[in-house]
Amino acid sequence: MKCVSCGNRKGKRACLALGGSICAVCCGEKRGVEINCPSGCVYYVEGQKQHQLKVMHQRVKKEGGVSYVRRAELYNRNPAVFARLEKLFADSYRANRRLTNKDLASALELTKNTLDTEKKGLIYQHQGENSYANELSTNILIAITDYKDNPEITGDRVDLEFAIKVVDEFLREARFYVENDPNPQSYLVHIVRYHPEESPAPKSGGGLIITP
Repeated sequence: MKCVSCGNRKGKRACLALGGSICAVCCGEKRGVEINCPSGCVYYVEGQKQHQLKVMHQRVKKEGGVSYVRRAELYNRNPAVFARLEKLFADSYRANRRLTNKDLASALELTKNTLDTEKKGLIYQHQGENSYANELSTNILIAITDYKDNPEITGDRVDLEFAIKVVDEFLREARFYVENDPNPQSYLVHIVRYHPEESPAPKSGGGLIITP
């Protein structure tokens, strides 16, 4: 059976996205780029893992280990904020599969500009021509404001300076993907892998389930 993508080579893998058999070459070159692969595809999942390792090595080679040390230090100070933002990015991508790494980078840049302006004593939300970025930036600001200004949050509360550093850290990472990865959605896909969709809550009366 011919490859459902190129029509030349023999299709040896079942492609869930294209509904037929695909050759290893097309699968390797086009998955997640030209082909909108579902998260249930084992080739796609494994490919993303290997691709992420490749990008990580590229970044270490280009920037050294300083970027990972900086991120680890910020994360250890407040992992809840990182988890909240990453989940926001993952949920946004699931809701809009057109969202790209560049859209996310633009949203983070708008957010950082808004927070920098607040640091100067002015309240002004920066926006641009990218509607996806504008919407995502607004949601990021809502999440950050919750941790920054909500009196009910105590232990995980952050100040403006820390919020700017966290946003800037995500921005640096997103920009690296934009500039060095041909897959326009790879960074978002990477985040989604670590934040799977939540299962429906169990019905009442079934007992208490405690997870670590």
